[in-house]
Amino acid sequence: MIIERFILTRLLGWRVASVFPNVKKSVTVFAPHTSYWDAVIGKLVLQSYGVPHRLLSKKELFYFPMSIAMRLLGAVPIGGVKGHNAIHDAARMLEETDELHLIICPEGQLAATDRWNPGFYYMAVKAGVPVVVVYMDYRRREAGVKGVISNLDDRNKVYHQLAEMYAGVSACHPSEFLLPKYIKHNR
Repeated sequence: MIIERFILTRLLGWRVASVFPNVKKSVTVFAPHTSYWDAVIGKLVLQSYGVPHRLLSKKELFYFPMSIAMRLLGAVPIGGVKGHNAIHDAARMLEETDELHLIICPEGQLAATDRWNPGFYYMAVKAGVPVVVVYMDYRRREAGVKGVISNLDDRNKVYHQLAEMYAGVSACHPSEFLLPKYIKHNR
């Protein structure tokens, strides 16, 4: 925890702008995600908070030798794994422990997209946990928690809250970061 904060703040020049909320379990949304460096910075941020976490990542990234780096980051492959439903698997992971934060980048890719994958929302609903909103702002060289979304009754409202929280946040590649588009239907 101390080493990670030292690397993040002293060596890389970043600032951790907030404390992690007093939440034992969550689906934690991490954005923007426009560079592979986001995983390094994000991992250091989460390690500096000292919270138990697992990174949910698409299974396509688990090929040799990339799989070694992914496992070192504490990543778990999701999506398209035969016989597994990522939403049920995530809910089960949260149910089986007293404290865990599942980290997901809802953009799902490095390229610009306003169609954020709603899997994070369904995972949180299924597990009955809040969504913690974490950010990295490259212009300010600052990372932290934007807030906690506990009311998950309306997916459109959750996306609206995410768009408000991430407004003004600068990505590593700003042209590749788009705020989530609101969804036309509720659940």
